[in-house]
Amino acid sequence: MRVLALVLAILGGLCTVMGILTAVEVVPPFITAGAATASVAYTAAGWGGLAVILLLGCIAALHVHHGHE
Repeated sequence: MRVLALVLAILGGLCTVMGILTAVEVVPPFITAGAATASVAYTAAGWGGLAVILLLGCIAALHVHHGHE
């Protein structure tokens, strides 16, 4: 479970960085087409939401691991 927590933490951190870079427009949104083809995963809010989910998964994996010791 520690390895899973580490992987989730790293991915969550990377998603946080991508969300910040997208929000300050250092990295432009990947999809700039209309609403029909735009995906929330390519916006700053999408990156932030994904980061929160991954970091919560990291906390859950650490909690499960700590409960077995």
